[in-house]
Amino acid sequence: MNNKKDVPLNLLKAIEEVAQKNLDLIQVKLEENTYYSFLENDDTSKNFFKIFVNGAKRIGNFDPKNLAYEHRPASATRITAMLSQGSFEDIKNKFEDWIKLIREIHETPSVYDDNFTKYYSDYYFNEFQVFEEDANIFPFDPHQQIIIEKYLLSLSEAINNSGESIDDICKNELVAEISEINRLLTVTTKNQVMKKITTIFGKLFKVSKPFAQEIIKEAGKQLVKKLIELGINYAPTLLENLK
Repeated sequence: MNNKKDVPLNLLKAIEEVAQKNLDLIQVKLEENTYYSFLENDDTSKNFFKIFVNGAKRIGNFDPKNLAYEHRPASATRITAMLSQGSFEDIKNKFEDWIKLIREIHETPSVYDDNFTKYYSDYYFNEFQVFEEDANIFPFDPHQQIIIEKYLLSLSEAINNSGESIDDICKNELVAEISEINRLLTVTTKNQVMKKITTIFGKLFKVSKPFAQEIIKEAGKQLVKKLIELGINYAPTLLENLK
């Protein structure tokens, strides 16, 4: 299912209203027998929310008047998945509850988090995030994506040539993450891209502050200034720092 015209209108209205406001947190994935399959924007997460086309394939006593859906976690007290069925309104309410739960999990501090990297990443995202109404809905346009691709290539080369300031394991992980950003550039929103790039900055800052500072300075020259020339709006404080 990859066409909104194949989704019942009532479901389309119910789900899109919520999903479009939370694209910083979730992404849609094409999957067989689903009207929607949402995943959390975190490669380490197993959380999802799925709404099925043919509920009878998933539920034995399925009522054709309903829609089948499945989500993980089931609730704030259960991390396992839950399979159920309900009306359009039921599913909208469950989807909203799931979004709230995922956001609360995301925002709750934990000893399992790398709080240093998160702090640095959030700091730089607050500087580099795009300030446009559609920044959490649409991708960069094709011309802007060319600029980003060139920057990501130069960033990978800089990390590979960083010498002993970054160990080889960390280098390989960062280069792989940059490659993934590039691969998904056409299907990633503007601020999702900036969030992923600034996560790289945060990881670099933690392992090598001097190198990270040079990288971030170059980002202003090679990336931000060129994107501004192509119409992208950033925070006034970032623009002031680039002067």
